[in-house]
Amino acid sequence: MQNHYIAPILLLSVMSCHSPQPQVTLRDSQGNYATTADFHSMQRADFVSAIEAGIADYDGQLRELRTRANTLGGDALKEFADCERKLQVKRKDVVNQLAIAQNSLDDMWPEERKETVEAYTKLRDAFTEAQNDVLDA
Repeated sequence: MQNHYIAPILLLSVMSCHSPQPQVTLRDSQGNYATTADFHSMQRADFVSAIEAGIADYDGQLRELRTRANTLGGDALKEFADCERKLQVKRKDVVNQLAIAQNSLDDMWPEERKETVEAYTKLRDAFTEAQNDVLDA
């Protein structure tokens, strides 16, 4: 009978030992996250790190919105389903554009950085719209 409880206890103890990966984000001296206005003055490595942190933040917020929609159910869940594909496409656009910018030649870097910021801004705007639609449903 005691062997029956060993597996769940072992599983719980292993899960409690897992430490999450630290999230790296760029903040200024006051602790504020980088804004899209700051992106235009960043060097390539800082810019890439900031956009990657922004994507990670977006992913977390999307998971929270999905959970919230599941909790609310009904119209909220339908609204989330309606906008999820659009958000996936916009996220993919940001990731692809970031790869292009990261690997661009120096003379193309300013233009690629600008296009990446535009793609990221469109993603954030679409997420805000989706969030409003889901939570207002």
